[in-house]
Amino acid sequence: MGKDDQGQRWQSAARSYRAALARLVRGEGRHADHAGRVKITPTSVAREAGRSRNPLYTSHRDILDEIEAAAGPGTPARDLAARIATLETELTHLRADARRHAEERRELASENLTLLHRARSAEDRLTALLRRMPEASTAGAIMQPR
Repeated sequence: MGKDDQGQRWQSAARSYRAALARLVRGEGRHADHAGRVKITPTSVAREAGRSRNPLYTSHRDILDEIEAAAGPGTPARDLAARIATLETELTHLRADARRHAEERRELASENLTLLHRARSAEDRLTALLRRMPEASTAGAIMQPR
């Protein structure tokens, strides 16, 4: 086996491991054990790549570093995707609240108009009643509020 064959196999394995890692990071694993989200480990990457995990430890330390970074608390892409999902949910709730508040405002405006109309009608009736009783207004029987 020539040195060229060994280098090509090494490159092919590296491509396989990196492609598998990328699929797992996106949550698009093809292996039956990787339906949905899966914890990213050297074992899961090797299983996804359809290769042994031993070469990861012996020949592909750089890929192990990539796996560790992807398995960390959050990659920028994962953090951004989570933040976008959170903001979209919040936006949906805010829009629903805005619609509800607009309806409440319309109802309050209508109620306010009804109360204003009732108050003016009561004031008109009181004024008419007072005009019909001239002696009460001159005698001071009905006192104005202070």
